Amino acid sequence: MKIRNKIICGDCISEMMNLPSNIIDLAFADPPYNLNKDYGVYADSNSPIDYLEWTEKWLSEILRLLKPGGSFYLLNLPKWAIHHAVFLDQFLYRQNTIAWDALSTPRGKIMPAHYSLLYYTKSRTYTFNQLTSKHNWTHCARSKCIQERTTSNLPDKPFSDIWTNIYRVKHRKKRHVDHPTQLPLNFMERIILTSSNKGDLIFDPFLGVGTTAIAAKLLKRDYLGIEINPEYVQESQKNLKQISLFQSRLEFQNQQHPLNLDNFL
Repeated sequence: MKIRNKIICGDCISEMMNLPSNIIDLAFADPPYNLNKDYGVYADSNSPIDYLEWTEKWLSEILRLLKPGGSFYLLNLPKWAIHHAVFLDQFLYRQNTIAWDALSTPRGKIMPAHYSLLYYTKSRTYTFNQLTSKHNWTHCARSKCIQERTTSNLPDKPFSDIWTNIYRVKHRKKRHVDHPTQLPLNFMERIILTSSNKGDLIFDPFLGVGTTAIAAKLLKRDYLGIEINPEYVQESQKNLKQISLFQSRLEFQNQQHPLNLDNFL
């Protein structure tokens, strides 16, 4: 069964059950948040008990698929991440709980201003590539920030567990299709560069419009994704085909693609 550079259209739990164990170097999951978002073919409104029971089923499959030494990142709202951490702490080594600074819709009296990104490894020995603020892609990508970086000598800063310089894709006109929670490419770039090496297999069971696969391909990793919505699968495959043409053109010109992957799409 081919598992590298493949997108599977179907339910993530049933499709993961068909995959062999210990094959994934780096897994990332950005599941539906149970907020009644419109994903087209998935009902995103369940009781808390049903949602958490469903979550533990697909989390158990990811645990099986991860190689010894593999890494796993799980993005969700803090209210759900607390429950995920209690479950995952039984089986994996928690390395960090990262706060992604990203304002959301006001709910309640305190403005929700971050997402939780849980970072786990399957063993105590794992891939970790130290990154710092000297990598341009870790900085703010706004034109004013770019200008400041070219005119000042910024001091190096450590790679922290608070990510303040990656911005949500909020506007529909910037989305490939109307996916309600499309992730920015430089978000996935940061994770992939930190926790994998060239040639590794990157897995995403909720691939959406393909951000994880796109970042993996541009960074010379292999990808495996599962997505239940055929429209999103089609969009992912179209973007990946464009990347193949893009990379071939750059290789012909003996150039390298820019680290800021948002320049591509």
